[in-house]
Amino acid sequence: MPPTLFRLLLQERAWDAWITFCEKFEAMARQLADDDHRLGTVTVSRATFDRWYSGDWFGRPQRDAARVLEALFGFPVAELFSPAPETMLPRLSQAHGRGDLQASLAISRRWPTSRLFLSAAPEVADSWELLGRRVLDGTTAAVQLHPVTVREGSAVFQVFDSALLEGFLRPARRGLLVGVDDRAEDLRLYVVDSRIARNALVSRTGEVVLSAAHELDDLTYGVLWALVQLDDGLLADDQALHGGQEVLAAYLSQDRSAPSHTAVPGLSSVGSSWLGSLFCARHLGRHLLDVAGPPVCFTREQTGEEAAAWLLYRHKAHYLYAQAQRFAGGDLSRVFCVPEAVVRRSGSYERILLFLAVALMERLGVRVWVTPRPEFGAVDGFALVPGQRAVLATWVRAEGLWKTDTTCAPADLRHFEDLIDDACTDTVAAGRDPQQRLQALAGYLGLDWGWLVGRCRELGALGVAQLIRPRSRLLSVDALDEALRFVGALAPGR
Repeated sequence: MPPTLFRLLLQERAWDAWITFCEKFEAMARQLADDDHRLGTVTVSRATFDRWYSGDWFGRPQRDAARVLEALFGFPVAELFSPAPETMLPRLSQAHGRGDLQASLAISRRWPTSRLFLSAAPEVADSWELLGRRVLDGTTAAVQLHPVTVREGSAVFQVFDSALLEGFLRPARRGLLVGVDDRAEDLRLYVVDSRIARNALVSRTGEVVLSAAHELDDLTYGVLWALVQLDDGLLADDQALHGGQEVLAAYLSQDRSAPSHTAVPGLSSVGSSWLGSLFCARHLGRHLLDVAGPPVCFTREQTGEEAAAWLLYRHKAHYLYAQAQRFAGGDLSRVFCVPEAVVRRSGSYERILLFLAVALMERLGVRVWVTPRPEFGAVDGFALVPGQRAVLATWVRAEGLWKTDTTCAPADLRHFEDLIDDACTDTVAAGRDPQQRLQALAGYLGLDWGWLVGRCRELGALGVAQLIRPRSRLLSVDALDEALRFVGALAPGR
């Protein structure tokens, strides 16, 4: 019978001695006793531990013991005492298998939109599955794990089989090299695109040497999570998107349009979002070409998954830069609606992406307001030039590919002006300058300001292209780098 997950977790944590396990178990029981004093006396006998370790069905924990185990390992008892996934088993018998298993478990635990599967054969690459929600469709990248040593600000990958590494780096598919530092109690991971790893490989020593800025945390995972899925989605839709340019040209001459997804059939969610975003940018550019003053924009992005387009779609950055240049010195502003319920449902890596999109706009002179009021979540995106024109342009959560319109009617303009005034009355990004506003927004999003500024400084200095690179010509990391450097230059403790 295959070993249980409980047994594998004990082995990889080196808790498989009864005395060691009891120390960890009783410490967790005492911690839980703050809420339930009965748990403070729960212990495990040697005979009970042996039954659990052997996987004996009749020896499974119940009630209080089960509560302590679930808190200790982070898995339901039913999973702990079920056979471990087969993908975890082969590495136990190989050198450095403990670090690989730790990495697989840590990645799945830290980021629920991520699963790392270990291969049964050394010559077959492991796989890292990235899961999307509404916009991102999900994809899988090949991955290879190596032990890593951190010294003097560098992460040094220890390569024990150079032929195996070279075989992994050679294929054209997306690959990620993951370094595992399991010497400390808190496992640390480092990541790099396989194409970049080729250049970092030192053939003389058989090492891959990277900056410690490659550490895999909420910032780098968020970048990787969004970029890889957008990249793969756009590459998969490349032919359809090329044909979709004719559809764009046909609709651009119209003041109002809302085509269904059947207008360009077969697109993925990513392809649809890119096409809708491109059309909206062109529609806005066309109808704001002759206005006298800077527009106030209302945008529908609420999550990092949606806001990643501002950081990575090449045309989105061009649109922002063109507006900033045209209305330099004017009162450019943009309103977001990010309700508390949406923040609670988002992982911190996704909230970082949303934060960086706002930071990019502040960097370009756009004053950003963020309302937490959920009723504004149903408002379509629009750009308003008070007293002149309102241009509607929505692709985020639209029923079709996009929805656009334009109006100069005085009643309509007053309606949009009232919406803007109402949304800005209770912004969670208040402040006299970009730093104050961004620091307030970070607090609302539950992001540690000092850590965020420091990590943005490190990754901005490195450059995202040294971590991971897009392959689609429709993506660029330039705007993301600018946002990182801007945040990294702010005062961490203000």
